[in-house]
Amino acid sequence: MRKFLKWIGISLATVAGALVVLVAVLVFLGGRKLSATRTVAVETVAVPSDPAAIERGAHLARTRCVFCHGDDLGGKKFIDDASFMVVNGPNLTRGRGGLGSSYADDATWVRAIRHGVNAQGRALIVMPSEVFYFLSDNDTGDLVAYLKSLPPVDRDWPAPRPSVLAKALLGAGKLDSMVPFLYMDHQAARPAQPPPGATAENGEYIARTFGCRNCHGADLSGQLTPGPKKYLAGNLTPGGPLKEWDEEIFLQMVDGREHEEMPWGMLRSMHEDEQRALWRFLAAQPARASTVAAGSS
Repeated sequence: MRKFLKWIGISLATVAGALVVLVAVLVFLGGRKLSATRTVAVETVAVPSDPAAIERGAHLARTRCVFCHGDDLGGKKFIDDASFMVVNGPNLTRGRGGLGSSYADDATWVRAIRHGVNAQGRALIVMPSEVFYFLSDNDTGDLVAYLKSLPPVDRDWPAPRPSVLAKALLGAGKLDSMVPFLYMDHQAARPAQPPPGATAENGEYIARTFGCRNCHGADLSGQLTPGPKKYLAGNLTPGGPLKEWDEEIFLQMVDGREHEEMPWGMLRSMHEDEQRALWRFLAAQPARASTVAAGSS
């Protein structure tokens, strides 16, 4: 019996030791993914300086950036879960603690926006570059022009703090969705931007660069969102609740809805023809059954 118990003890100790080693390796690999210097070719984008372009860039920021970086783009707390990860949307201005002073040239801004790499060459966490990659050259240039013109905001934010669990999951490849640089196609073809207006074609561009598919799934039929907290992002095709709506109801929903996980404020900041374009794109989709049933989150 003693030999048997001794054997059991040795076996358990061996398994525990192996698990500790495995976790340590995964944590190391996850940390290396975040600290490694990344090299990516950056397209040359013309950055204008005229007031009209800067105003257009301001509109893009209001409809693409403020959800994570705050209304004044001075940053805000974005993920606050010490057991998993603390991530602050950084200060984008030239003020104290801001990135504006360290982003020395236009290419650095473009690299961050389109490829998710900061001025030091490290991958950005939760930066939706796989979405912004598809912003046209004109829109990217206007956005950079506006970001460079921002008044300074003095606001320091700590660097992202992933927990041991988050690093281990990242090391195991289970959390790459939070570091888009790791999985996005940095050489994907970029469709031409359609003319502005309330058309389904323009709505497709808006949906792509607003990130609808990130939460609602590649075919927009809904899914549980990626990340530690799972939320049900609903079916955006006529196979879901949209079959009960029309364009005017959609506009009313945009104007009146609030939801912590859905960036309604940015959607409300779109021009009406952009909102109509988005509706017309969604309404033109094939009716698909909801991928995840309501109540599954």
